[in-house]
Amino acid sequence: MEHTGLYSRELVRALMQIHAPVWLESSLQIKKSLGFLRGKNDKIDAHRIAYYAEKYADRARLVQPNNETLQKLQDLLAARDRLLKSIGQLKRPLHELKRIDPDTYKYLQRINRPVINQLRKSLHQIKNEILQVINSDENLKRLYLLVTSVKGVGMVLCVQLLVYTHAFTRLQNSRQLACYAGVAPFEHTSGSSIKGRTHTSNFANMTLKSSLHLAAISSIQHNPDLKKYYHRKVLEGKSKMSVINAVRAKLLYRVLAVVKRGTPYQNVA
Repeated sequence: MEHTGLYSRELVRALMQIHAPVWLESSLQIKKSLGFLRGKNDKIDAHRIAYYAEKYADRARLVQPNNETLQKLQDLLAARDRLLKSIGQLKRPLHELKRIDPDTYKYLQRINRPVINQLRKSLHQIKNEILQVINSDENLKRLYLLVTSVKGVGMVLCVQLLVYTHAFTRLQNSRQLACYAGVAPFEHTSGSSIKGRTHTSNFANMTLKSSLHLAAISSIQHNPDLKKYYHRKVLEGKSKMSVINAVRAKLLYRVLAVVKRGTPYQNVA
């Protein structure tokens, strides 16, 4: 079946309870594999999924028994994102209004302040709940301590990595994880006529890529070795964005290294 997130969760759970083999596949993966398509309805979609399943049966990856703890962490992250968006939607218009109409700005700020404070309180509660959930699972607690030992990797990025890699039981190869996170560079050349720059793909987990970007910016500012690396590469003529992307990749490689090694990250003097 197609992966439809929340909508397929109960069906997958019911099928797993009767030990039925379940193969969840990305709708984009199915669509891209079938070439140019016209028309769309439930009957056509069902036929296309069945055709894909038969054609690529050798690629099937069956769903493993669901980890309820990871699912709860994913739900908490989603709730956190919604709270952050709500706070932003309240604050941004106020900042724009401040320069144009100071009196209305003060009035709306006074009205919105209790709501924003409550949203921030909810954010803090979700953060505490995430940490409690992690501490309740020995394996997740161990992985959390390992991953956050990498300077620049905070709670949010760490939990996202735990969720999206299923506690590092998937995407264990550094290249695979870099592709999934949208930080792996791909060559863009063809014959002698097309000689484009290497670039990353847009077919990636953009949520994870965004968190990695923030972690890379923080690392460039506060992590001495990555700060030195960034400035050295920029002086060599590399574009700033390509170097930032390299820092993103370095953070991922360091995370996978500490997970595989089972010991916290240590900076090499």
